[in-house]
Formats: sequence, C-alpha cells, structure tokens
Amino acid sequence: MNAIKRLIVYLGIVCNISCHSAPEKTALVLPEASVLEKVLDRGTLNVFTLYNTTDFYVYQGTTRGFHYELAQDFARNLGVKLEIVEVNLNLDTAISRLRQGKYDLLAMGLTATPERREKVTFCAPLFRTDEVLVQNRRHSLIHSPEELNGKQICIPASFSAYDRLLQRLQDSLQIRFDVIELDQQFSEDLIHLVETGLIDYTVIDGNIAQISACAMPHIDYSLVLKENVSVSWAAPPGERLLAEEVNAWLQTIRRNGKLNELYNRYFIKTPVVPGNQSKYALLKTGKISPYDRLIQQASRPLGWDWRLIAAIVYCESHFNEDAESAFGAYGLMQIMPETAEHFHVHDYFRPDSNLYVGTSYLRYLDGYLTPYVPDAKERIKFILASYNAGPGHVLDAIRLARKYGKNPQLWDNNVDYYLRHKSEPRFYRDSLAKNGYCNGAQAYRYVQRVLDTYNTYRNIQ
Repeated sequence: MNAIKRLIVYLGIVCNISCHSAPEKTALVLPEASVLEKVLDRGTLNVFTLYNTTDFYVYQGTTRGFHYELAQDFARNLGVKLEIVEVNLNLDTAISRLRQGKYDLLAMGLTATPERREKVTFCAPLFRTDEVLVQNRRHSLIHSPEELNGKQICIPASFSAYDRLLQRLQDSLQIRFDVIELDQQFSEDLIHLVETGLIDYTVIDGNIAQISACAMPHIDYSLVLKENVSVSWAAPPGERLLAEEVNAWLQTIRRNGKLNELYNRYFIKTPVVPGNQSKYALLKTGKISPYDRLIQQASRPLGWDWRLIAAIVYCESHFNEDAESAFGAYGLMQIMPETAEHFHVHDYFRPDSNLYVGTSYLRYLDGYLTPYVPDAKERIKFILASYNAGPGHVLDAIRLARKYGKNPQLWDNNVDYYLRHKSEPRFYRDSLAKNGYCNGAQAYRYVQRVLDTYNTYRNIQ
C-alpha cells in the first residue's frame, strides 16, 4: 500500500468520525510507511550481506553467491532492483544500521538468538544446520566437548551466538577454556587459520565447514556442538510486512525446487576454480579479472574508479581479449578500428592497447559532454550511453528533453526517456534529432547493466 492509498484510508476514517461527532479541528497524522512500502516506492531493495565464498562474491567478473542469488530472486519477485549497500561489517554494526534504516534486509545466514530477536525481525528459516568445532586433522583430534577443557577457541568478533554456545558448554559440563574474539575476522578467515595451523580451534556452521573442506583438506568438522540450528534473513524490528513477504516467497521457491538447487550449488557441490587454488584464496586477492592491473593503470588518466572501467569491460567483452562483434569491434573494450586510428593506435588487439584506446575515448567523451552536463557524477551516465550509442544520439536526447520540458542535465526519468524512445518516428523524425533513428533502448539497458555491475564490484577493495 503506497502513501496515496494510506491517505485515502485515513481520510475515510476521519470522515466517518466527523459524521458521528461534533466537528473539531484535528491534525491528520499519517503513520510512517513500512519498509516494504518504501522498497516498492523507491524501486530498490537495499541489503547487507557478507563477501565470502558462499554468500556474495565476484569471480571472473561475474557476481555470484547463495544469498546474493536469493536476494536477486526476491527483488525480482517484488518487481524492484537489488542493491548491495555494504558487505563485511562487524555484525553488531550491521544490525545497528539495519535498525537505523540503512538497509531493508540482512541477506545472510543469521541464527535467531533471543538477544537478536529483540533487535530484528527474523524471517522464516532458509535451512537448518549444525554448529561444529573446526580443528586441524594433522593434530590430535578431540572427539567430545569435554576434551575442550583448558583449550583456546577463536571465534569472529560480534558472533554472539558462538560465544553463548561456548559459554553454555562450559557451564553445563563444568569445564573451562579460553574464548578469543578476533576483530575483523570472519568465519572463513578463521577456518583458514585452523587449516594453516595458526590457531587450534574455531566454531562455524556445519554447511560452511563442509564446503570449505573441499579446498582446505586438513580441517576436521566432525564434532557437532549444537544440532539443527535455523539460519534466516532479518528485517528491521517490527517490520512484519516485509518478513511476511519474504516468507511467502520462500514457500514458493521451496516448492518449485529453486531453494534446494541453490543450496546444493553453493554448499554441496565441489567449487570449481582454476588449477589448485581455492576459491577462498582467489577471493582474498580482491581480483575481478586477470586484467585488473592493466585496468587500474589505464583508468588513472581518466580519474575514474578502476572498478567502473572493469564493469564496462565485463559488459563489453566478459573479459575476453579476443572478443569480436558482428560490427567489427574488437577486444576487451570492443574498440572499432576508426576509434583506434583516432588515437593513433594500430595494435589495439593487445589488451593494454585496447584498454588505452577505450579509456582515452571515455576521456574524450567526458570533455565533449561537460558543457551539457556539468555535474561529473551525473555525466557518467551520459558518457556510458555515448560509448554504446554514440554521442550524437545522446545530444539528440538532450535536445528533445529540453523541448518537452524535462531537465536536459539529468539522466534518470529525463534524458534517458528520449534516448529510450528514439526508435519511434515522432522522436527520430523531430528536427532536433539530427542523427535520426537509434535503438536507444539498448543503450539505456547498457547504462543500467554497467552501473549494476559496478555496484557489485565496489565491494572489492
């Protein structure tokens, strides 16, 4: 229900009261919109998640992850876009920011502890798992919780569920061991420390331990400390409408098998990565593609975030240096021969030269469009559209926007409309459209695709 519908409801209530009582001046105060209403009105679902080998990650330029793919599907179910706002914060900080309204959902595996229930609204469980002790099988293994007496166990800071579990074990078994909370460490980091022998023990969800063992052969996770733990997403406190929407969607994907298929993909099947490297090791390098260093170098004269250039390269060629289009565009940034010639480059088949030409052209477009769009951030959208469709068609759309009373310096819901519809005779035959017909819808989608890709790449340092 949007704000207008709520206003109608409350006006009806006020009118009903006025018919049965003496008229008096009463201030009309509408309740604040729910998070679900805000999501639908703004058209985006803002989520927090974790950057790791199962939840959300970028591999060979493609964004993947169990919770990422689920969140994308849920956003599509709502008819909105997904936006990953932040990743890998301290969990207490993430919960605090959820409560403050920075996110709509924590799209990650959370256990529903009593303390957390006071701070967030838990959705229905995605699945259930065990909480297990991780140890190094090259050392003497312990086979019962009683053997933890006198040991030292490391857990991620702010993962209070593990801390309480270990405290209950000590109290119930009348044993004592040291619990060390490590700042800025996440579960997979601690598993890796166990694997390399830098720490002796940690606690983690069994499904994470199982898939991590595919790449870390020395870990053992056979000792179960707690069985059948539910793993859920979380909405802000009191946001029952959003939680109920998640729950209804979960029922659907549970019935049609999508939830089970995604779970098997990320937690059961062996992850496929090049050579003998683990996916964990690859992700920790912060790599988007094999060309990251070249992209970083090429982006410096332009002054853009190199990850935005990487997003362009992905959308142009999927990081295939031999990609060639039906129109003769070639390489990572799909360079046309005429463009390469303009910048006096003849060996544009080489990745470094191809990137040089592409970023030089972007720099040229930046200067060309500056008089029309002074704001540098806003201008990026115009530049991307020009890179795809040519600056002439973008200038036509700017002129048409001005003619029809729209802001010619804003892209969203202004200039983009006229580029999108430049395939229609009423626009491309207009005397202001000096470059004629254009498949502007394709250029519009290109801008959106690049910016969406960049939004995910920004989470890689």
